[in-house]
Amino acid sequence: MNSIQQKHPASAYLKFFVLPLIGIFAFFIDIPMAEYTIMGFTMGARSTIPINHLTGLIRALLWDGTLEIMPFVVLAIALYGVVDLILRRKKHFANTLGRVFAVIKCIGVVFIIFAVFDVGPLILHEPQQALAARAVVDGAAVYIPRSIAVFVLNGVLITISISIPLAAMFLPFLLNYGLVEFVGVLVRPIMRPLFKLPGRSAVILVSALLGNFSVAHIAVDDQYHKGQMTEKEAITICTGFCSSSIAFMMVLATNAGIIDRYWNAYVWSSFLMIILITLIGVRMFPLSKLRNGYAPGVTPQPENVYKQKLLKNAFTEGMAVSGAAENPIKGIAHIMKATVGVLAAIIMGAGFSTSVGMLLYLYTPIFEWIGVIFRPIMWLVRMPGSEIVTASTGAAFSLLEVTIPSMLVMAGDWSYHIRYMMAVVPITSVIFLGSFVPSLISTNLPVKFWHLMVIWLERMILSVLFAGIFALLLFGIPG
Repeated sequence: MNSIQQKHPASAYLKFFVLPLIGIFAFFIDIPMAEYTIMGFTMGARSTIPINHLTGLIRALLWDGTLEIMPFVVLAIALYGVVDLILRRKKHFANTLGRVFAVIKCIGVVFIIFAVFDVGPLILHEPQQALAARAVVDGAAVYIPRSIAVFVLNGVLITISISIPLAAMFLPFLLNYGLVEFVGVLVRPIMRPLFKLPGRSAVILVSALLGNFSVAHIAVDDQYHKGQMTEKEAITICTGFCSSSIAFMMVLATNAGIIDRYWNAYVWSSFLMIILITLIGVRMFPLSKLRNGYAPGVTPQPENVYKQKLLKNAFTEGMAVSGAAENPIKGIAHIMKATVGVLAAIIMGAGFSTSVGMLLYLYTPIFEWIGVIFRPIMWLVRMPGSEIVTASTGAAFSLLEVTIPSMLVMAGDWSYHIRYMMAVVPITSVIFLGSFVPSLISTNLPVKFWHLMVIWLERMILSVLFAGIFALLLFGIPG
């Protein structure tokens, strides 16, 4: 297909060349920042992307410092979710799965109330060494026991309540002004034959890794209902590429004790494994059998196919979108409106699954039993015999919440093989119940819960296999 020469107004060029740079800066550029103190809280010097700097600043202003109002912000978001359940009950209670998740979300709000007001069953408020948080006291690292309530509120809910809206605010600069179409044309010759996906999915992959999977879910949902991708493509992107962000990876690497020596190896190998596993998974059931059709009632807008002059055609497509794009304020308002509902669903779902999961972890062997599935693969990749049970249990735990596996190896004498694996497999398996599933279910994508469970199992088996192989390459055969 040949490109069509068009004349564009100066504003289209401005939007195409300038506005995406704001998104690139926010998500991709590492900015060093010196130590500072705000609201009585000292933020140590660090170098990270602007989104993470803003997240740390807001957290210091509203929680880590003297103000400490974030728990009430979390509660307000959760209560908004309850109101949404009531006002839109026809949608939320339309089928059995919807009713189940609605009940789960309401129970999650109860757990949040217990955590915010320090009330409820004593078992939720007893300090647990297994949930200890790392702190530095007089220059030495110590681990301070935390209760389930504190872990859920401080370790999970507050962080995502800040990071998701911030990421959503900057996402339109990446998605709305031609960058997606420009990059999509350039990578289309790779994405379509390898992954059976449109080229624009490459930008969503990067946005999820550097922003947040829930924001990527919103972007995919938006493009699916605009006719820009099919049902099969949308679900494949969400379950294959919308992994936890690099901010979560930093938490996992810190917990596992590999961030100082092996951070770059960890990040790039995880990224490579996500690609390899998705390359295999798209050819397996259920993804291979999904309907490859567009959303009902929409006009399909598939990507054009170019066999030559890729750069020229990429620029043409990008400029066409930029010229027709709405102003940034409207774009941000549109995506923030969609984000509020998704964030409420995530908060409510995470309040339930993380609280219940911690109870199961601390007081039952259920995840150890599930982990039996992965023990033969652990043996195959030469995981030290004394660590196979812990590694297999951690792999099973990643279905519940991404940070738990790495917490199993926070303290104690563990090999780098298990430390690395417990940081990798929650990222490469992508799917987990804590907030990923509520986020995806809360969109209007035609996703089935049991499909998600099958995809998780497939990805986890492949994740354990690949992570074990990479561990052998990085650290050698355990002695």
